[in-house]
Amino acid sequence: TASRSYRDARNSDIVVITAGAAQAPGETRMQLLGRNIKILKSIVLEVKRHAPDSIIMLVTNPVDVLTYYALKYSHFPHHRVFGTGTMLDTARFKSYLAKYFAVNAHNIHAFILGEHGDSSFPALSTANVGSIPLKDMPGYNDKAMQAIFYTVRTVVYEIIKKKGSTNLAIATCVTQLVRAILNDTHEIFPVSSVLRGEYGIHNVAVSTPSVVGRKGIVAELELPLNAKEKKSLKKSVSILKKAIRSVR
Repeated sequence: TASRSYRDARNSDIVVITAGAAQAPGETRMQLLGRNIKILKSIVLEVKRHAPDSIIMLVTNPVDVLTYYALKYSHFPHHRVFGTGTMLDTARFKSYLAKYFAVNAHNIHAFILGEHGDSSFPALSTANVGSIPLKDMPGYNDKAMQAIFYTVRTVVYEIIKKKGSTNLAIATCVTQLVRAILNDTHEIFPVSSVLRGEYGIHNVAVSTPSVVGRKGIVAELELPLNAKEKKSLKKSVSILKKAIRSVR
């Protein structure tokens, strides 16, 4: 096949970055940071050169920290740089909830927020099934919900252990996001973006619900989180800011 170069991405509408070192068994996403930040910078500078009007979508882990640096290196407008964040975590969570409550996952509205990693958390206070608050559903109990979330948060390590990587499910998420951009659907996804005051958070990329359309992130939505969830979000932000500062 003919050799490829960044010139092939010239004037692209969307650039999806998946390049990076693979996550090894037992390795956290944050441990990947040192290896992947150098790869990211070289890619983003070339994207800026050849596709200056593109939307950059980050998939490479640790996606939140890399999203922050992709925005920094590119100097693109905020709405044109975001990561897949907790989109896959959320899809898995909804799937398990659907099985638990014996309903279709499309009728479950719930988000996993925060870091795409070990400090993520379920926003249970705003979750609902067919407009019924999750906590009012027959069979609901906190212990069962936390067990489901624990499975969602740890399944990635089991997948890596058994097959060496996670690729098919995240590819589906990327496809959904690309379609949302190209078709300007204004769908809501929990993607990672650098916040500018939402939830009282500044200058760190973290997953919160965002409206996605032709311009990239059309709007950031602020959920009315309860005190426990606000504390969990603050913890995620603290961990991510520490990781951002660790980059040399």
